[in-house]
Amino acid sequence: MKKEEILERFVCTPSRVAVVGASPKEDRPVFRVMNYLAGAGFTLYPVNPGYAGTEIMGRPCAAGLEFLEDEVDVVALFLSAKQQGTVAADLEKLPVRPVVWFQPGAENEELAAELERKGYDVVSSDCLMASHMNKCR
Repeated sequence: MKKEEILERFVCTPSRVAVVGASPKEDRPVFRVMNYLAGAGFTLYPVNPGYAGTEIMGRPCAAGLEFLEDEVDVVALFLSAKQQGTVAADLEKLPVRPVVWFQPGAENEELAAELERKGYDVVSSDCLMASHMNKCR
């Protein structure tokens, strides 16, 4: 799927987004993006083993993608490349193939190429919040 189609289907139309690397800390960029997306109508699924069992922005935080209770349309990565070791294996445990969105700072060309080879749609070096603000209004 081309990026413009991804934007139309999953960004300009609020979708279900797993936020890998979610944090309850208001000074973190991920919190700001989550706050914006929630206000724009997105359904968020925080994922972070360090906060598993707690709530982030009123939503239960899962320890990993395989623990999500619902299917998601987009998996947004807010982890540095060094912390993405299990992402490909975790994605394969899901019943669907969501779009994998590498937020700025989470770019990983090797993983992105691997996921594309496996049939995932990938967006790199773009911010979900900025894309929504700039392309969907």
